[in-house]
Amino acid sequence: MNEFNALERKSGLLTMQGTQQATIHAAMFMQLLAAQQAGNEKLVSFYVERFPPDVRKAYDAWMAEKPFENPNADPHPFVPNLYEMRGSREAADASAKAADSQQKAGSAGSISGQYLANTVLFATVLFFASASAKFEQRRVRVVAFIFAVAVFVFALLRTAMLPR
Repeated sequence: MNEFNALERKSGLLTMQGTQQATIHAAMFMQLLAAQQAGNEKLVSFYVERFPPDVRKAYDAWMAEKPFENPNADPHPFVPNLYEMRGSREAADASAKAADSQQKAGSAGSISGQYLANTVLFATVLFFASASAKFEQRRVRVVAFIFAVAVFVFALLRTAMLPR
């Protein structure tokens, strides 16, 4: 479970960092569009030159679609086929590993619970085996002892079937 929690935190952090960077990139892109709309090519060039490589690649691919002339072009360069948010692959990998860890932890917890239940059954055996000698009637002593033996065999079989 500790591994699961660590991987979930890592995935969340990577996603948050990627989202923050994508927000900054989208803001830069919006400023670029505003400068382009105002006819300020110097400012447009300023923004384009300062785009990080992944954003620049997406922007160039988007511009190759001729978005101002082509109605079928993508609406912006931040669509999945052009732009991938930073850390998204690592976050997806961490989430997948976290799910695997959670499954393993659940399985281990289930086995642990079964061992604990068997311990309680063995304690029950001790109680009935010792209590059987304290009864005055022979029939009650025998029934209590047989019950203790039956529970012992049952617990022994359950323990033997558990993975090691």
